Amino acid sequence: MIGFQRILFPTDFSEQSAAIAPAVEAMAKRFRSEIIALHVIDLPLAWYGASEAAAWSALINAERLRAEGAAALARFVSQHFSVANVSQCLEQGDAARQIVDLAGERNADLIMMPTRGYGPFRALLLGSVTAKVLHDAKCPVWTGVHSSDLTAHPADRWRRVVCALDANRQDADVLRWASEFAGEQALELRLVHVVQGADQTLTHESDPGMYEFLFDTAREQISKIQAEVGTAFDVCLKGGRVGRIVREAALGFQADLIVIGRGVIHERLGQLRSSAYSIVREAPCPVIRV
Repeated sequence: MIGFQRILFPTDFSEQSAAIAPAVEAMAKRFRSEIIALHVIDLPLAWYGASEAAAWSALINAERLRAEGAAALARFVSQHFSVANVSQCLEQGDAARQIVDLAGERNADLIMMPTRGYGPFRALLLGSVTAKVLHDAKCPVWTGVHSSDLTAHPADRWRRVVCALDANRQDADVLRWASEFAGEQALELRLVHVVQGADQTLTHESDPGMYEFLFDTAREQISKIQAEVGTAFDVCLKGGRVGRIVREAALGFQADLIVIGRGVIHERLGQLRSSAYSIVREAPCPVIRV
């Protein structure tokens, strides 16, 4: 059974962190999870290994920064969480590394964090900390909606899930997780696959034979993956830019969550594997990388 006994929630006390706090609490209530609220103090590099920043260390009171950080974390938790099972953790150093390390040390089952990057250039930006955590964390990572004008889809209102698959056999594990998760949570599940090669340079009008061949091949590959897992979900097959197609599929299905695989982040081959960050940036609902 898929469950999240411990949820790690890194916060920098920003508006983006506050915006996803209700989703974190809803997730914790749904799975009866402990929330580990983490704040990482951004101390000068000299305090964790870079000698070139040593001159700044004398000008900054590290103990005062830690005390202020602890007080701010306590205020944030009291303002944004009503559940009792919330622990607080204060670390210092590189934020992404501390998040990943603490998730391992505390056996976190899920990391929940915003994407950041709001503002006029948000479509081009994914926060560097979020990107590193997506790449390095061993446990699933949930990322909030990148756009500031879309809701966070808290877990208490979930109805539908989209699972984005490449046509590689290792994606059977991704589908197996999504299928089990949807079944346990009584959610509708639909698959989306972006057909590689079927884009603006190759359309049905320009070369109908090759276009149909690409779709037939993709359909067969996805069918094999479903047969291996033992599922028969509806599949949305489209050609085009991956982030846009996954976004459109999620909007059309009114999805509350998009599931992508860990291989999407680490492998270079395949449409999704080179476009995972664009999926996170453009998604109309939260994304969970498993």
